[in-house]
Amino acid sequence: MFRCSNNNLARRGFTLLELLMVIAIISIMLTLSVIVMSGLLGSAKEEATSATIQKANRLLEQRVDAFNRAFNGARRTQYMKATYALLADPNRNGNSDDDGIFGVREEVVEILARKAAFRFEFPQRMIELILAPSDDGNGNGLADTIEVRVAVPSARAYLIAANQASPDSVLNYEPISTEITDLVTARWSGGSSTADFNGTTYTFDFQGHNSVTQSSALLYYTLVTAGSFGAGAIDADRFTNEEVKDTDDDGLPEFVDAWGEPLRFYRWPTRLVDFNPPVPFQPILTLDDPTDINLTPGAANGQREIMPQERLVASLMLKGLPPRPSSLPNGALPRDLLLTDPDDPVGRLYSELERLDGTNGTPLFRNEFNEANYHTPDTFHTPLIVSAGPDGVVGLFELADTANLGNLAAIHTTNSVSAVI
Repeated sequence: MFRCSNNNLARRGFTLLELLMVIAIISIMLTLSVIVMSGLLGSAKEEATSATIQKANRLLEQRVDAFNRAFNGARRTQYMKATYALLADPNRNGNSDDDGIFGVREEVVEILARKAAFRFEFPQRMIELILAPSDDGNGNGLADTIEVRVAVPSARAYLIAANQASPDSVLNYEPISTEITDLVTARWSGGSSTADFNGTTYTFDFQGHNSVTQSSALLYYTLVTAGSFGAGAIDADRFTNEEVKDTDDDGLPEFVDAWGEPLRFYRWPTRLVDFNPPVPFQPILTLDDPTDINLTPGAANGQREIMPQERLVASLMLKGLPPRPSSLPNGALPRDLLLTDPDDPVGRLYSELERLDGTNGTPLFRNEFNEANYHTPDTFHTPLIVSAGPDGVVGLFELADTANLGNLAAIHTTNSVSAVI
C-alpha cells in the first residue's frame, strides 16, 4: 500500500475581494430590509392616524346632527335672543367704537344665530368659550367650563401622583383647593406652583399651553367631556393612550396622530376651498366687485370663481363634491356649490353685508359677520380634522394665526398646495 499526499487539495481561504463583495451584498440586503420595514411602519402609522380621525369624525357628525335638531327645536328661541343681544351690544368683541348693530332682518338673525351657537358649541379657540368675564372667573385665560370639568381633575391627579412619588409622601394625601387652582393656572399660563408634602414644599415648573394643541384639546373636550344637546359624554376608553395625550402638559388631553403630534380641527375651512378672495372681505355696492360671485366661469371680470387647483384640493379634503357647474339646457348657469354657504344657500348674509354697509346712517354689519368671527361669506364649509403627517408640516396656517386666516385653514401660499395634498 502506498500513501499519497497532495498539498494542492488543501482548502483555500476567501480572498479580500470576495469578503468585500459578501459584505457589500449583506449591506445592500440590510438597507433594503430597513427601507421595507420603514415603509411598513409608515403605512401602519398612516392607517392608525386615519382610524383615529375617522373615529373622531363620526362622533363629530353625531354632535353636529344633535346640534341641528336642538337648534330647530327648543333652543332656537334661546339662540335668537342671544344673537339679538350680541348685535345690540356696543362692546361685543371688545369693540366700543359703535352703538351696536340694529335693523338686521329676522331671517338673517336666525342664520347668524345658528353660526354663533355652532361656534360656541364647537370651539377651536379657547377665547370662543369666554364670551364674558364671568366665563373666566379667575382670569387665567382658561374657560371655567373646561377648568372645572377637565383641568381641575387633571391637576388633582397630578398632585396625588407627585405626592406618591416623593420621599415625603403623605398617606391619604388630598390637595387643598389653592394648590389645585395654582397648578391649573401654572400649567395653562406657564410658571410655577407649589404643594406641601408632609411639611416639605415642592415646586412644579411648566412651560405653559402651546397654541398648536388648542383646537385638538377643544375637540376632545367637545366630543368626550362636554355632553350637550341631550347626548351625554362618551366613554373615554373608546380612544387609546396612543390616540389621546397631553403633549404640552397643560392639563388638557388632545387627539394625536400616530407620530404623537396633535391633530388640527378646522370648524369652517373656507380659505381652503377658496384661496384668494379679498382680505378683508368687505362687499361693496358695485357691479362685478371682487367679492361678487362669477356666474360666467373664465370671464375676466375680477369676480370670485373657484379655480381648478382650488377644486382639486377641496375634492381631496371634502369627498363627493360635484364638478364645475355646466350650463343648463336653457343657458342658465347653476351656482357653484363651493361658492354657496350651506347655512345660507340664497346668500342672505352677503345681501345684508351690502345693505348695512355704514352708508346713509346704516350700521356696519361686517363688524359682526366677518372672517375673524365666522368665515368667508358665500363659501362652502364643513368641519375638517387633519394630521400634519410624518413630516410634521400641515401646509396650512395654524388656527391661532388669525392674521393669516389660519382659523379658516388658509394655505401658506398657492405653491404649498402639494404640502396639503
